[in-house]
Amino acid sequence: MEYTVIQLLWSSASVLFMYYLIDLLSIRKHTGHPLIGNSWKIAPRLKLNFDFFWDGTRLLQEGYQKARYKSGTFQLVRNQGNIVILPASLLEELSVLPSNVASPHGALEHDLLGSYTGLNLILESRIHHSIVQRKLTPRLSLLTPALEAELRFALQESFPKLQHDNWAEFQPYQIFGKISARLTALFRTIVILRILPQWVHPLVSVLLPSFWRGRHYLQQGKDVLEPKIRELIQEDHTSTPDSFDPETSNVLYWLTESAKGADRDPDTIAHIEVLLALASVHTTLLRMVNVLYDITASGHDLVEELRDEVQTVFNSEEAWANPGSYDRLYKLDSVLRESQRMSPPTTLGMKRLFKEDFTFSSGLHMSKGTYVCMPIFAIENDPANTSNPEQFDGLRNYRARCSVQVNKRGDASADGKEYLFSSPGKTVLNFGYGKSACPGRFFASLIIKMLFVKLLTEYDFQFLPGRGRPSNLMAHEFLFSWPWEKMVVRRRGKTVPVP
Repeated sequence: MEYTVIQLLWSSASVLFMYYLIDLLSIRKHTGHPLIGNSWKIAPRLKLNFDFFWDGTRLLQEGYQKARYKSGTFQLVRNQGNIVILPASLLEELSVLPSNVASPHGALEHDLLGSYTGLNLILESRIHHSIVQRKLTPRLSLLTPALEAELRFALQESFPKLQHDNWAEFQPYQIFGKISARLTALFRTIVILRILPQWVHPLVSVLLPSFWRGRHYLQQGKDVLEPKIRELIQEDHTSTPDSFDPETSNVLYWLTESAKGADRDPDTIAHIEVLLALASVHTTLLRMVNVLYDITASGHDLVEELRDEVQTVFNSEEAWANPGSYDRLYKLDSVLRESQRMSPPTTLGMKRLFKEDFTFSSGLHMSKGTYVCMPIFAIENDPANTSNPEQFDGLRNYRARCSVQVNKRGDASADGKEYLFSSPGKTVLNFGYGKSACPGRFFASLIIKMLFVKLLTEYDFQFLPGRGRPSNLMAHEFLFSWPWEKMVVRRRGKTVPVP
């Protein structure tokens, strides 16, 4: 019996040692790219992955600085495989590669563990992308009045019942996103599983309460939506692009209208609708919370400048009858862009999974199956691209835009659009770049501006006594705001009557 136990122990130790050796070789398979992370040459993948989970922002910054003066590329280790970080000089070439060569969707599914979160559907259907690009964005001006009405109702329902000069505690994250529990369940599963080796995911996932909550929320949403989707499929109506109809001017209707072939299935359409809502609300929610933190931390002067801008636009736009009024809030737009620079939803971008071998014009070769991305936070916060990057300057992009207009007066093309929140640039990549840039960025910009027009004109905000701007949490490349952080708010005595 004792001999059998010893045999079992030796066998187990041998298997683990062989796994470690094979894993060690796989860690260093991309030999042309310096490995950033633990200096211990024989550190196991589990340790290197945990380093990235815990301190990913610093590692990316370190790799970016070293790579600028050496090969230009570097690599980091995750349990899902090595990732190769590309230099910004390859941006133009990477952005135009067809998806059958370098797939952005495959990389996203890889990051978000699609088989455990339900996000694998993004590989099977791209209808949600075309809906936002072809249906939602062109109709924003038509949707604006309805969105304003919905926002007014949401604030009345969600905000504390306040009187002038009476301060009350509230939790920004909870107020701005009533479905935060659903978001937390989805992203908690991703964060936890990515800490662990891939081979334990099938077992550990079913032990996580967040896994089952995420499945429950997804199924619950599908149960609610599918009867309406079946009805819409049978009716087979077509929406009108130049008019607003509350029955047809919504994403669910557009999904049903546009779905063809295998996509024209109630379960698939409902699944896409739920995922689309989760993705859009999560990123928009992070932006809302951090913009509020940044405006409050900047002090009275910035708040008053933004309020004056709202008043000026209000006075010149016939009581905001023109939905394009929000596009003229250039100072508020600058604050949104600056806030995203310092608190982006992710520190990595331009993610691609190579589906075949490819060689860049520089001679850099990528083998099939290689995952690549760019360190977008490090690029934008490089002092060569942003002066004093450690300092929040809410009107940084507003001044830059005004400078372009002054210096190129008479040039019709010099409108400074490259400094707007919704405009990607070669060093501003939070929304992607080129043809794969996020199609929902215009909608996000409109919604956030609507919210802050109401907040700035109707409320005052402060941090709790003795507290400053709350810090964000980082896990892997993702940024999160603490959901239970508190501030204080009061209703203003004198407000500007805006929508």
